[in-house]
Amino acid sequence: MTKIAIETNCVIIKVGLQNILKDYEVLDFYEEENKDFDLLIFQDKKLEDRKEDKIRIVDSRDLPLNIDYSLISLKAKESEILEAIDKSLRGYIYIEESLKEIKKTRNKKFEKIKKLTRREKYLLEALIAGKTNKDISREIYISEKTIKNNLTVLYKKLEVKGRREIIKNYSEI
Repeated sequence: MTKIAIETNCVIIKVGLQNILKDYEVLDFYEEENKDFDLLIFQDKKLEDRKEDKIRIVDSRDLPLNIDYSLISLKAKESEILEAIDKSLRGYIYIEESLKEIKKTRNKKFEKIKKLTRREKYLLEALIAGKTNKDISREIYISEKTIKNNLTVLYKKLEVKGRREIIKNYSEI
């Protein structure tokens, strides 16, 4: 029988997964640490480097940059969980549809950021850090008017309308 280990501190998730996985032998990862298992379902980032096939349960904000294991969200449906298990056990990487869309959007943002000049990247970081135009101008010894002009160019490149939209769309990156 296929053995699946679960590692999560959330009892509700653990019990829910155990109910969904009634056709598998389900182990509690820490209680059964010496036992062999075929698949690890986990939340803790520290377990990313383990050698077993694995599925990570992620919050959409914690989507990893490099993905070499299957991913499901906290909102995954039973059918998505079972599909992730099936594909993972057969050696494939499964990414839940909602996470694929988030990953795609994030990758588009990264592409836009890559095209920015060094100063524009600095301005982006400064805006996300909550600095004012005055703060920025003092730090890099240019006028506030120049900062405003540079920000206008930055907004166009990132296709945003202003400071709030930058913070909303780019602070997680």
